[in-house]
Amino acid sequence: MCFKVIILGKPNVGKSCLFNAISEKNLALVKNYSGLTRDLKRIKINFLGKTYSLIDSAGIQKTSLKDSDLNQKILELTMSEIYNSNLILFVVEGNKQFTYEDLEIVKLLRRLKTKKLLVVNKSEGKLFPSIESDIKKIGLGAPLFVSAEHKIGITDLKLKIDSEIPEKFENIPESNKKLPDHSIAIVGKTNTGKSTLLNSLVGKKLSVTSNLPHVTRDPVEANLVWKNLNFRLFDTAGMTRLKNKTETINLISINETKRKIRLSEVIILLIDINNYFEKFNYQIIRQIVNEARCLIIVINKIDKIENISKDYIKKNIYNSFPEIKNCPIFFISALQKKGLEQLIGGIINFLPIWQKRISTNKLNKWLSKISKINPPSLNHGKEVKLKYITQVNTRPPKFLLFTNYPLAIKENYKKFLTNNLKKTFKLEGIIITLKLIKSNNPYD
Repeated sequence: MCFKVIILGKPNVGKSCLFNAISEKNLALVKNYSGLTRDLKRIKINFLGKTYSLIDSAGIQKTSLKDSDLNQKILELTMSEIYNSNLILFVVEGNKQFTYEDLEIVKLLRRLKTKKLLVVNKSEGKLFPSIESDIKKIGLGAPLFVSAEHKIGITDLKLKIDSEIPEKFENIPESNKKLPDHSIAIVGKTNTGKSTLLNSLVGKKLSVTSNLPHVTRDPVEANLVWKNLNFRLFDTAGMTRLKNKTETINLISINETKRKIRLSEVIILLIDINNYFEKFNYQIIRQIVNEARCLIIVINKIDKIENISKDYIKKNIYNSFPEIKNCPIFFISALQKKGLEQLIGGIINFLPIWQKRISTNKLNKWLSKISKINPPSLNHGKEVKLKYITQVNTRPPKFLLFTNYPLAIKENYKKFLTNNLKKTFKLEGIIITLKLIKSNNPYD
């Protein structure tokens, strides 16, 4: 069992900035915007021979009338984690007066037996005149003055956290830690059920779910063990067309989703069955194809449709985007947990293809044969020679093809080579990269 430290406070006091400063990583979204964080974000911290879980929480605030249901869900998720934590870092602002929301959180903390540590953030400049007297009145003990943004007082804070952790929570040696075998990012348009899918897969509520768009902003992480394989799952922000460049928060979230696409191995593209035909889905597919990730298409909310023609939907998707022909497509209901075993089982069965390595000898026998059957067009009357091919990478499979005139090989011929390569070596359904390189033979 891991010692849990949760960062608590009203919106916009710098909790996420403090989370990043303690972890020494930019993991949580940071912006001068109230209520940016909604889901819990956590990371393991190893410091001075001890290990603990650091949790960044959503700001606790008075529920607004506009989206009270959403705020209530966020509060319930935060409260659940507070009750399971061993130490609470209560963050207030040093450059402003205590507010009603600060005092409401103090009332909550007084009811808890959990250890508390008062952290006064934004204290790099002049403190608010009444801040010291306000601190004494709330009775939470001696505070620590820090500036998360400028990394002031962070080491002292980490030392104080360390002193609160019992000796039994010693650091786990790196060699004993089980690293994830594969990383999976769940992406898609807003309101396709990404958070519901994550919660259903791991069997507990980690992401806030709502019918409102853009509920998820920070990627939410979770572990899933299936058939002795350890997966790291990421629930990402919904992709959407931005109406204008002023939608800063959504832009930050979408850029973070794009980063997760680049860094994850497997991408689950979740599509609402009612909107599978939308062109925007293919814009997302284009991004995944460009990054050469292992694409798994999942059609969600099948419980909303009585008669489903799966073959018809698959055919339409493949025809609209030939590059992903034979890519796995699964049909599920994340809410009712239908089709989830088939989904995970299908991913596990599909991964060996993505990890496949083909010997150079077999590749060049194929190249010799294909170039005789269907050679490339001449380049200004000169023969274009396909000389040598080798696989330089797996996960994703990447191939280098050496030729005397790489720029002369047209895109349709390159597609022909790619498709034949996939068909010959049973790589169909995955995205591969074939790069043309100029050979260094001076006689060509």
